[in-house]
Amino acid sequence: MTARLPHGISRTPAELGITHSQCLELLESVEDTIDLFVSGLTYLIHAESQKAQPDLHLIAQWDAMDREAFDPHHGLPGATVATYQQVLETYRQRSRELRLMADRYMAA
Repeated sequence: MTARLPHGISRTPAELGITHSQCLELLESVEDTIDLFVSGLTYLIHAESQKAQPDLHLIAQWDAMDREAFDPHHGLPGATVATYQQVLETYRQRSRELRLMADRYMAA
């Protein structure tokens, strides 16, 4: 009997060159990183919209970033390990940038 593959991965972990556990960890890391990015955007949008005079341009920018956020369940089926790793690094970087933006926003 073969272990069930994580959602979004269509090849066996052995075919991908990693163990099943590594495969699960990679998928979970991608999901967690993107979730963190989206929750940061959601927080910023909410905080700005609660102001007496919200900056609608800023909200629109953050909303656009939120809409562009990658959905790993729809965008990664059949992807290579390198693709998962690239998405992970991309969203780690975007999360770091968003964190800096949030820090500046909160300090203002």
